[in-house]
This record gives sequence, structure tokens and C-alpha cells, in this order.
Amino acid sequence: MILFIDTEHPDVLHHVELGPAHRIKVQVACDSFAAYAGQSCRPLPFGEATLGTIERLAPTAIVVGGNTTDWALFDLSSLQNLFETIRLAPVPILGICAGHQLIGYAHGAAWGGLGILRSGEIDPDPRFAPGLRKERGYLPVDLDPRCPLFRGLDDGATFFQSHYWQLSAAPKGFVVRASSPWTPIQAIERSDRFVFGVQFHPERCDDIHPHGAAVLRNFFALAARARRTD
Repeated sequence: MILFIDTEHPDVLHHVELGPAHRIKVQVACDSFAAYAGQSCRPLPFGEATLGTIERLAPTAIVVGGNTTDWALFDLSSLQNLFETIRLAPVPILGICAGHQLIGYAHGAAWGGLGILRSGEIDPDPRFAPGLRKERGYLPVDLDPRCPLFRGLDDGATFFQSHYWQLSAAPKGFVVRASSPWTPIQAIERSDRFVFGVQFHPERCDDIHPHGAAVLRNFFALAARARRTD
């Protein structure tokens, strides 16, 4: 079983309109991960993501998802159990977008915004974080072919981006495995375990933009291999 940790803010989960829409989004993501992994996928709110829960559920892999809420609105103390789970859970972990940032932050890396748009820079989506630098839409990413997530992909593969926040540095014990012009840390890999973070959204893929599917297949193949060698 794959465990998908939902990192969305409780205010969204309990919102009369946003909540149902978010639950549909989570189910679509779980269905996608299940298809690529060949296993079932169970969602779990981040507040329930403890080491005890991980031990009881015994997933083969964990995916830490993204969210739509600014980090300034979170009480970071509510994320402490998730941080501990990210650091110590004995299964492969993939963080996506906010999940990527949480993996870095849990291991001591700083994070922050991409900054304010400079003179002459075009806002790719003024409805999303207006006035701020952001990556939005399907954009090329420079990949490190040594990363097992990117097996079979050429440098400059295209992935869906939707963020105005990023890791400011790679955490200790990790290496940077991908970059883009506005986001130097597009992917990180832990040196001693199968723990990865990607700033882009590999789950947002289709026949025209298939590269995200390769990342997911590669991750779940690693997780299956880790399970067989335990």
C-alpha cells in the first residue's frame, strides 16, 4: 500500500466549498499513484502522520503531497510529527512541491519565496500569487541523470510547475538533482536512503507531457526493490 500524506491546511479541508473539491483532488492523486505503483493508495491528513501510524499501516512508500495554502498561515508546531516521520520513516519517500519543501525543512534547510517580479519580468499567471515570481505551467527542468528518479529521461524534460516558494539550500545529507532558471533546487536526493523531493508535479502528466509519469514509475520501482531487499 502507498501512503499519500495530504499537507493541505485544515481550513481548506473543512471549507464548505473548497473541502469537497480538495477531497476529489486527493482521490484523483491517489488513483494516479495506485496505477503507477500497482498497489492501493491511502490518503492520510498530515496531522495523523506519526511514526506509530506508519509502523501500523506498513506502507511500501510514502508520497508527501502539495498544498495551496501559504506557509505563513500554518502553525509549524502542528507539523512536528510530520517532520519526524519524514526524517525517520523506514520506507522510501517522495515529496512533491510543498512536500519537497517539507522534506528540506525537516532536515534543517531554509525556505523562502522566489521574490517579487522585477521590471520587465512577465507574470505567467496573475491570478496566482500576483506580483510574485513564480513558476506556473509545463516548463523544462535540467536533470541530473545520476538520480534514479530520472532514469530514461533526457536533460530538459518538461514538468508541471505551480509554486512561488522554494528551498533556499539543500539540506545536509542531500544532493541537488535538478534545477531551473528561477528555482535552483528542483529536486533533492538523500544520500543514504531513498528519500527524494521534487518541486514540480510529476502527477500532472498526460500524453503530451509524459515525463512526470516516468518519475513516478521510477520512484515506485525503487520502493518495490527496497521492499524485496528488506
